[in-house]
Amino acid sequence: MAAAIEGLVAGPGAQVVAGPPPREPLRAVLPSLALGGAERIVIEWFAAELRRGRAVELAVLHRRSREYAVPAGVTLIRRGQEVVESFIEMLAERWRDAASPVSAHLVADDLLARLWARGVRTVPVLHNTREGWRNDPARWSAECVPLAIACSEAVCEQAMQAGCRVQLAVVRHRPILGAAAADPASRLRIRQEWGIAPDALLVGVVGAFKAQKDHARAVEVLADLCGRRKACLAIVGGTLDRSGLAQLDCVMRRAVALGVGGALRLPGFVSPIEPWYAAFDALLNMSRHEGLSLATQEALAAGLPVVATAVGGQAEITHPNLYLLPATAAVADFAMQLAGFPVRQAPVCEAAPRFPRLWSVAAGLRRCAGAGLDTLFVTANLNAGGAQRSLVNLVLSLARRHRLAIAVCGETTHPAFPVRLAREQIPCFRPATTADPFEAAEGILARATAAGARTLCCWNVDPRVKLLLGRFAPTALQLIDVSPGPYAWQEMAAVGDLGEAMAFGPADFWQRLDLLVTKFADPAPPPCRRVVVIPNGVDLRAPALTPPARVRFFVSGRIAPSKHLERILAALRIAAGRMPDLSLEIVGQAEARYHAYLQAVLAAAQGLPVAFRGACPTLEFLAEPWTAAIVLGTHQGCPNAVLEAMSAGLAVIANDSGGTRDLVASGRTGWLLPEDCTAEELAAAMLSAAADPAQARRLGAAARELVARDFSLEQMAARYLAVLEQLRRRSAEAAVSLTRVGKTQELRHKVFSPLPN
Repeated sequence: MAAAIEGLVAGPGAQVVAGPPPREPLRAVLPSLALGGAERIVIEWFAAELRRGRAVELAVLHRRSREYAVPAGVTLIRRGQEVVESFIEMLAERWRDAASPVSAHLVADDLLARLWARGVRTVPVLHNTREGWRNDPARWSAECVPLAIACSEAVCEQAMQAGCRVQLAVVRHRPILGAAAADPASRLRIRQEWGIAPDALLVGVVGAFKAQKDHARAVEVLADLCGRRKACLAIVGGTLDRSGLAQLDCVMRRAVALGVGGALRLPGFVSPIEPWYAAFDALLNMSRHEGLSLATQEALAAGLPVVATAVGGQAEITHPNLYLLPATAAVADFAMQLAGFPVRQAPVCEAAPRFPRLWSVAAGLRRCAGAGLDTLFVTANLNAGGAQRSLVNLVLSLARRHRLAIAVCGETTHPAFPVRLAREQIPCFRPATTADPFEAAEGILARATAAGARTLCCWNVDPRVKLLLGRFAPTALQLIDVSPGPYAWQEMAAVGDLGEAMAFGPADFWQRLDLLVTKFADPAPPPCRRVVVIPNGVDLRAPALTPPARVRFFVSGRIAPSKHLERILAALRIAAGRMPDLSLEIVGQAEARYHAYLQAVLAAAQGLPVAFRGACPTLEFLAEPWTAAIVLGTHQGCPNAVLEAMSAGLAVIANDSGGTRDLVASGRTGWLLPEDCTAEELAAAMLSAAADPAQARRLGAAARELVARDFSLEQMAARYLAVLEQLRRRSAEAAVSLTRVGKTQELRHKVFSPLPN
């Protein structure tokens, strides 16, 4: 008998999970809004956050004749007539009570020190290689600088070599590129307006006139190139100060001396720049030193070949159209490479993922307000599912022995678990108003660092959130990932684009973990420093006092494709055809994203002896008399649905997925079928259970004994408590050792000796 769809689709539950506190504004300070890379990064970052309703404050020390426009909604704090030092003192007073650190770009240490003196912490950003620094990373202390950010791994390495003692992260900002970069009309218009012949190779150079950009050497490349083919060079950029004027004068004199003035175009600063990328046929970057060139990345996204010096982070840009040459290479080498490129027939852009809000995650690094937490558990939701049930069971078992809280990243579609946690006064909260990974990671770090948490334990969490926590969490904060098995590792492998943006990919995450907990002994876990197996555990339940009056099977769990309900219904059709009094009951709901699947299941159930009972998180149905439970799944860990049925003295028919074989053994605790079992194989097991009720009861009794012996909730809690306490002791020992030798925390990863099993 098929049920109506009403009541079988889970919706948002009651708001019993505490919401996040109001988010603090994001704050940044810049020397100016000059048309440079660092300034553009901050503008693009803030624009992305403004679109999500975030408040932002931007302090600017100096004015420039040519500046970026500030997006509407930014609280802009500009210096007036006072001296810079007085302006910084005003900012320090304004921000002294801020919980989150201030993002500081191109601001010298002597000015930052005035903020630090008033208790304002900063996250300084190194936008260039060492030659362009305005900071001495060796001066930074963890008390004032909870994190520093480098624009590339090359810059990060230089900072460490310079004596940086604070934690470092890398953020590779990918700039916005508008659609005009692929506009044929813009290409034609610019080339006509600037007198570029249709068959001439137009080489672009992008950037202000600065000594580091070495535009004069680009003119030398132009002269050599013109000896090989018809070509022009357009330097898109202007002057910012007197030194820039001197560089412009050098370029002009070099062009005249080499006789290529007629092939040189100097449009100055342009906005927007995208039409010029459409007009170019190639980009030339002759920088003497470079952090991570925005122009190089833009040009590649615009479909252009790029010839650049192999300096700074340039080698970290992986693209088949990027041609790197040593900075010391001869001018002829650059010209020869450019000479081989064709004049483009039509511009074509490449779509690439962007993560401008990466910068926001560092705002979650708060000053510790007291050691209030041992472990902060992080989970995607508290829906009525197996993974969530095992977490709730564990937390309730540990609560009197371990200071803990739960961060719930997304919406919860059933109130049962949150209500249960609230009844036991377990702190449970949303770190963000949405499940957005950047907002969630920031909120998790804010709660963890402010509460002095020792450990973050991820339990069924979005891999993007895990990757962000691995990158930005303080190295003293220990990370545990509780994984159901290989599918979670596959999910992590799929977020490589995000990892590329912060030079911290899946392999780095696994190495950053202090502990990976798996639910069964997987033969090929990720390459972590330490892996332990802790299967799920459940409390024993009283078995039904009487056998079922008729043959009854049940399925308990989410209505989702991974549960193979369509196969179970096909098996039911076969079995019911041979044993008419046989029936099936399905206990569970479908999430909204599986609405179509639910409809297909209901259609397949038409005319079959099946009832849909909806969700039952309290599991009262297990006290009823049943013939056996049916549990099919994909990517199983240590399935709670199997353990719960066994704990009530019920035999289980299951497929061999993940750790199920540790629980179900044919002829001992149930029927273990192949992982990809057919409907016919499942029907045969159902008929076997129905044909010999006494055997089914014996298997169920043995299953209950197995749970009592090896899979009790107390055993599970004791195992987790043991590893958490071991990590706590190791952390304390490491802190004492570092203090004894007068060091700060390790820059990248802590290295602990293996934990005992």
